[in-house]
Amino acid sequence: MKLRLYQAIIVLLVALAVLAGIQVAVQSVDVATLPPEWQGLWAGIVFIFTTSAAAPMFTFLRNVLGYAENWFEANPEARKEMHYEAGKLGATWAKYELLIKTYTGALTYLLSGTPYSQYAVYISGAASVLTDLVLKAINDLTDTLKPATVA
Repeated sequence: MKLRLYQAIIVLLVALAVLAGIQVAVQSVDVATLPPEWQGLWAGIVFIFTTSAAAPMFTFLRNVLGYAENWFEANPEARKEMHYEAGKLGATWAKYELLIKTYTGALTYLLSGTPYSQYAVYISGAASVLTDLVLKAINDLTDTLKPATVA
C-alpha cells in the first residue's frame, strides 16, 4: 500500500493524538484507589501508553522527514507525485516502539528519585533518534568503504 506523504503525516498525527489522549486518561487514575494486586498491573499499563504516545512523534521526525528529504533530492522536478510506502512506515514505528520502550525502562530506573525521571520518555525518544542516526551513519560508512566487486 502506498501513501502520499501528507497521508502518512496525518496517520502519524492521529495516532499521536489518540495515544496522547489515552496517556492522559491512564495517568489521571489515582493508583492508591486501586486494589493492591492491580497497582503493579496499572503501572505497566501507564508505562505502555506513556511510551507509545512518544513513538509516533519520533517516527515522524526520523522516518517521514528523512524519506521526504531523500525523495526530494532524487526527484526535484516531480514534488507533487511523491508516494510513501506504508509498510516502511510501520517498520520504522515498530523499531521506535522497541527502542523507546527499552530506553524508557532503563532511564526510568536510572533516573528514579531525580527531577529528570518525569522526562524519561522524551529523553528515550531523543536517544532512539540518535541511536538510529548513528547506526545509519555506520551503515553508510561501511557501504562506502566496501571494496568494489570485480565482475
